[in-house]
Amino acid sequence: MSLIALATRVVLVRLLAGRTWAQDPVLDSPLDPIEEILRAANGQPKPVIAVYTSESKGKPVGLETQGGKQSVRTAVYVYLPPSKVTLPEGVAFEIDNVGSGLALSTMGRQIDAAMHLGNTPWLKIWRRFVTCIDEKTSRFVLVEVQSGVKIPCMEVIYELDCVADADFAKPLYGAWLDLDTLLRADGADTEGEMLANHIKSLIEKPEGLHPYEVFQANFGLMDAAYEATGLAPLAGSLDPDSGESPLLNSVDAPQQTEIVPPGQVP
Repeated sequence: MSLIALATRVVLVRLLAGRTWAQDPVLDSPLDPIEEILRAANGQPKPVIAVYTSESKGKPVGLETQGGKQSVRTAVYVYLPPSKVTLPEGVAFEIDNVGSGLALSTMGRQIDAAMHLGNTPWLKIWRRFVTCIDEKTSRFVLVEVQSGVKIPCMEVIYELDCVADADFAKPLYGAWLDLDTLLRADGADTEGEMLANHIKSLIEKPEGLHPYEVFQANFGLMDAAYEATGLAPLAGSLDPDSGESPLLNSVDAPQQTEIVPPGQVP
């Protein structure tokens, strides 16, 4: 799975938090969201949202796997507890399983609204990573667990066009640096800091490569192809201890010139 798939899912989870009737938290790729639903039903039943990445496709440039436009299929699942739903204060009606269609449709609208409205930094970074939504598909599903309990569910699939994946072995840059800053902004969010450290390591490692090594690695060039670009160090020119190319101090390109008067051939 590409790094852009991870980044867009992390951003979307935080973008939706507190913006729908599910309130908070929105779950990132839970292994068993049904367990969360049943647990909520025993206490204060409320909707649960889970976000998954089901597929990621890229269009590499040559051997540069992280280059080119990335297409990410993101699935958002909305689950209603098998009992009367507790909605936020200010909602004038109650939703039970009889009105599950109304509740799911309303939350689908709230999810879309979160991608369009508001002046939050998460919406701004979402628009940095996602350049276009090619397609959206919604469908209603009735999930039945072994006990016979039926759980109303809505599946929303977004086909996202995203920017290129991050390069390798480079310091954080652009939207990736902004994402790192946002994840670390709340000192109490230990999960955010953990994700920031993880994404940072996936981008910046291995560390200590020379610029020409970073270039060759990101474009996936074999030595012969790299030398053909004219950007590779000259054979035998690297310092055996540091691996650095020697600095070019001066260039001597003597030319013999002769001034020829008009009409004369030299």
